[in-house]
Amino acid sequence: MTPSISICRGCSRPIIILHNSFEALGPLNRTTKVPRWLQPSLVRTSRRSFGTTKVRAAFQRPKQNPNVNPSKAAPEPPKPTIASTATIAANLQAPRLSYAQKLADKSSPTTLYEAGPNRVFLFSSYAAGLVTLAGAAANIWFNVYNPPEGIHYAVPYAFGAVGIVMAYLGTRFALMPAGVIRSIKVLPARAAKASSPTAKTTPLSAPALPVRLEIEARRNLPFPGLPLRRFEADPNNVFLKVPMYNRKAAPSDYEKMLMKREEEARRKKEREYEMNHLMTAPFRHAMQAFGLLFKSFRRGLTGEGFAPITIDGVKYKLDITSAYVLEQGRALDRLVRIE
Repeated sequence: MTPSISICRGCSRPIIILHNSFEALGPLNRTTKVPRWLQPSLVRTSRRSFGTTKVRAAFQRPKQNPNVNPSKAAPEPPKPTIASTATIAANLQAPRLSYAQKLADKSSPTTLYEAGPNRVFLFSSYAAGLVTLAGAAANIWFNVYNPPEGIHYAVPYAFGAVGIVMAYLGTRFALMPAGVIRSIKVLPARAAKASSPTAKTTPLSAPALPVRLEIEARRNLPFPGLPLRRFEADPNNVFLKVPMYNRKAAPSDYEKMLMKREEEARRKKEREYEMNHLMTAPFRHAMQAFGLLFKSFRRGLTGEGFAPITIDGVKYKLDITSAYVLEQGRALDRLVRIE
């Protein structure tokens, strides 16, 4: 029997504390060990994760079967023959053809650059040079060697200076077409080998594949009607001041759509104006032709629209306004040197 305790102050009911309460509950708090073989298989597998099982299975060595002979279990791989080894070594040592050698490997010449005839440009240059030289000669003849009587002695000297300046300008106008390149081509390797005396004795292989450029240019003489000069050059001796290809940022789809709409609207507007003003159409077309003619005359006088190029130490000029270039100039940039 447990002794009773008096009622606590503030409580209406007596509190009975059992002295041996913890001792009575002691057997219930003890854990009972269950043998491993009596536990279900689900409990045993839940303690191990699937990832750990896979990793252990990957690193676990395979068990050898004692009934199988180890000498007959895995056959040895076939040894490579001498022919296969030589083929693999030849493929590894075979050099790759460069871009220039790929162009030279073709059967026909590859055009890298080709300019138009530019007849108006030639006519304007030679005409301006001829007129200016004729004016300089007339000025010197009449005002320097045969001056009129009664003028100051310093006047012939002044006209002589003017005549020299006019002769210089006339020579410059006449020499404007000089050195303009007409075309640049990559010769086939067999044609370049046949034309080169040193390359005839060497075999035509990939490392020794010759790359030669055939260039047609105008002569450096200020006389019209002369035949073009044709010569060959090594791409390593050709230098450009600036690249021929000007990379521009590609427009987005929205910008392309806007440009297409603007082009369609402009064409529609021009068509409507052309149909509504048929009487003045010949005058408009004549003005357009005169504008193109004046542009060509201006090129002949100022020399605009040409890029400098140096070949074997000699300076030439490339037309960058109306000439054809392969791959928009990227092919020529890859073959020659850019300073």
